[in-house]
Amino acid sequence: MLYHDFPNCVEHAYPAPDDRLLLAHPQSYVDMVLDSVPFDGYASLDGDTIISPHSFDIALLAVGASCMAVDHVLNGETKTSFVAARPPGHHAEYNKGMGFCLFNNAFIAAMHANVRTMIIDFDVHHGNGTEDLVKRRVSHGHFDIAYASTHQSPFWPHTGEHDSQNICNCPIKSGDGSLEFRNAVTNKIVPFVQDFKPDLIIFSAGFDAHSDDPLAELNFRIDDFAWIVDVIRPICGKIVSILEGGYNIDILPTLVKTHLNALSRGA
Repeated sequence: MLYHDFPNCVEHAYPAPDDRLLLAHPQSYVDMVLDSVPFDGYASLDGDTIISPHSFDIALLAVGASCMAVDHVLNGETKTSFVAARPPGHHAEYNKGMGFCLFNNAFIAAMHANVRTMIIDFDVHHGNGTEDLVKRRVSHGHFDIAYASTHQSPFWPHTGEHDSQNICNCPIKSGDGSLEFRNAVTNKIVPFVQDFKPDLIIFSAGFDAHSDDPLAELNFRIDDFAWIVDVIRPICGKIVSILEGGYNIDILPTLVKTHLNALSRGA
């Protein structure tokens, strides 16, 4: 589903056409995912990434919602949008799905936007897939998409230790929390974004760095998920935020609502 002009407007998404996936992935990978979909029951792409008969169709909806959110923002209908969709996407590499991710929603949305786009990822896990795709684009001489990430390290997927062209990584140690997060964003990511001068911000919005999430060991507070919006918006007010992780179903609604309220102040 696509939420825009918060909190009062809700719109159903439409599935992306299959060829939209080719903005990030080769046809051979798309075919492999489709061929892996079971007629009933479950199948696995890897130990974490389980698919059902409906997974491919739902993934197309997630991609479609992400692109629709971009369209709403770039067409001037709203300044900010939030995509409440699963499966997530930031672990999906060029030709490999992993970590619950089939297709890279954020990178496809950035390609669909066709403007200078900064992807900012605050999920507790590093977005290895997004970094992989940005690096591939840079290697082909295209510098219009950049990626910045805060993430627990060392931690799965054991990437995100180094910076490179259009890549800004901010590893945070187990047990760290708001102070370390805000210092990383203020001292490293904000200057990186300012230097890049984006026309669009895409957040890979993972909420699993919160202190109550069961899958990691960072200690973000509720208001951190609003703060990140408030500190980035003065650089670029056009923002699309796409749901990634978040696995405490008791606290997740509060975290998302806090993030939405911050986004709505700029809508």
